[in-house]
Amino acid sequence: MNRSPMDIHYIVNRSRKRKKTISLQIRHEADVVISVPYFTPVSEIRRFVREKQNWIDKTIRRQREEVLQNGSHEYLSGENFFYLGHAYPLEVFFEPFEKTGVVFRNNCFYLNTPENKQVKKHYFISWYREKAHDYIYRRVDYFGRMLKLHPECVSITSAESRWGSCSEDNRLAFSFRLIMTPPDVIDYVIVHELMHIPEKNHSSEFWRRVEDVMPDYKEHRRWLREHHRQFML
Repeated sequence: MNRSPMDIHYIVNRSRKRKKTISLQIRHEADVVISVPYFTPVSEIRRFVREKQNWIDKTIRRQREEVLQNGSHEYLSGENFFYLGHAYPLEVFFEPFEKTGVVFRNNCFYLNTPENKQVKKHYFISWYREKAHDYIYRRVDYFGRMLKLHPECVSITSAESRWGSCSEDNRLAFSFRLIMTPPDVIDYVIVHELMHIPEKNHSSEFWRRVEDVMPDYKEHRRWLREHHRQFML
């Protein structure tokens, strides 16, 4: 379906230094910028946008596809965000008299916020951290009781390169991004870190302990290696 040039939101930069040419740029967040000589008529700008309309639409679609493939986000309506292994669509809006932030309802993310990428990211991180805290703490408690392995404490971090860790004094830490992965994968990472309480390395004995609890742990480990790029914000 074709749009009229009036449907395309664009910014006009008028320059006294620019003599003749009109140029078009699509910036990172799908902002369309038209640079024109200072006295260019509005009708001429609209004609130019109309001629470039198909190219603009294709370029914006490609940018959004690249965002999805690379795992990073622009926080635009229609993007997918993961929660417990499933991808759910995002709807962005701004109602100044309603509570700002992220709500997950009816298999959809709703984000009420002003148009600012860093603010949007902040709200998503806060939502994921809260969900990760509640979910992971329950599962650590479950497996800790079952295995009789009790960490000194559990914390939720913003780590990007590690899903979990166990310190020398048995303090466990898990990246909030873990809440985006499937429940079985979360359990694998939790069991992995709990097993570092008695075994501080990745010896054959360590992996034997992990396998005793999760016979299919290799499948979960491989899944994380293959999909980790999907869970960047």
